[in-house]
Amino acid sequence: MSQDSVELVTGFVEDCREHLESIEQRLMDIEAAGAGADPDLVNEVFRAAHSIKGGAGMLGFDAVKTLAHKLENVLHLLRGREIAPDPEVMNSLLRGFDRLGELVENIDESETMPIDEHVGRLVAIVQGVESAAGGGAVAPATQSIPLPGSGIFEVDAVSLRQAMRGGNNIYLLEFDMLHDFQRKQRSPVQAMRSLEDGGRVVDCKVDLEAVGTLDGDFTNRLPMFMLYATILEMDMVPALVRIDAARITPLEQAREAGAVHVQEPAREGFGPFVLHRGPGAWRIVLPEAMAPADLPELQRALLMARQGGGLVLEAQGEVEADVFFFQLLASARAAKPRPVLAGPGWAGLLARARGTFLLGEAYVQEKRPEDAARYFMSVGILYDLPDLSPAALRRAAEIFG
Repeated sequence: MSQDSVELVTGFVEDCREHLESIEQRLMDIEAAGAGADPDLVNEVFRAAHSIKGGAGMLGFDAVKTLAHKLENVLHLLRGREIAPDPEVMNSLLRGFDRLGELVENIDESETMPIDEHVGRLVAIVQGVESAAGGGAVAPATQSIPLPGSGIFEVDAVSLRQAMRGGNNIYLLEFDMLHDFQRKQRSPVQAMRSLEDGGRVVDCKVDLEAVGTLDGDFTNRLPMFMLYATILEMDMVPALVRIDAARITPLEQAREAGAVHVQEPAREGFGPFVLHRGPGAWRIVLPEAMAPADLPELQRALLMARQGGGLVLEAQGEVEADVFFFQLLASARAAKPRPVLAGPGWAGLLARARGTFLLGEAYVQEKRPEDAARYFMSVGILYDLPDLSPAALRRAAEIFG
């Protein structure tokens, strides 16, 4: 290891010790205060985990980075008041930070030291929140981002969702540790701290494989890739990060170009609606009762489901909904391929539609064309049933002449 590398690692360990020095007391103070915990105190602990994560990622200490990252995820929920500082949560954080301190104090052996137990506890807390918000268990997911070099940049989907809150944009940044830092006498740690003033470093990775091998050619560059969240738009980012725009890629642009492969959870909740992804048609499972406030979540699920190879709308219980639900359903079933209605819960819907059609026919017999047309139109527009709606619309058209 070069003298420069030794100094970087030594500085990193010293920074970590400083961050961890009073963590235990701060966590105990947060637990004692409960729901009334000082937000600034929670933010201090969050920033400690975040700083350790960033430095570890930059220096290639993956075990330290992983554990700090999972601690950060739980602390993000805590500072957003999505979870309470109850004994289970705080004990997991205390034990996690204790293990993080052990890794730091044995930094050269940290990659061989087990962290699975601590990571598992922290992940379970986050998944519990995701499950509660989504109406069921949420499978772990990662966003896999192919780099211009030979490595793969992976960031867990929970961290990405957390980073995008508040309207943040996510950018993939490519630094050169030789030209952007060393030759400009700029420390990577200093650069990361300045970036934190304008946003949040989600994850970073040094692509050591891009340097070359003894059997091949060496390159005069050492890429460091970073996922960076900021409220700033693309035209303002180069000045902030101090690299040219060619080395900045908006995450959505990378996804559209096929440079980002997304591994979504097999099951995802949208309010009371649950979207199941699969190799064929995707399924949206509907609750038995829906409130008007739930419809935007259903709309989100329907839009997301357009990425699948078809859609099944499954209703196990009888669907009870208002007219706005049926209007949204009619719009969804206008898509190609048409979503399929499945499950016993649709039986009541079909019965109501046929009953409405028969009411229209009854009003025709009573020579009440306007009432008849209204019922036929409701069948045709709201229910959108392939065996009934076209006939209802034809009957309405006949009445209107």
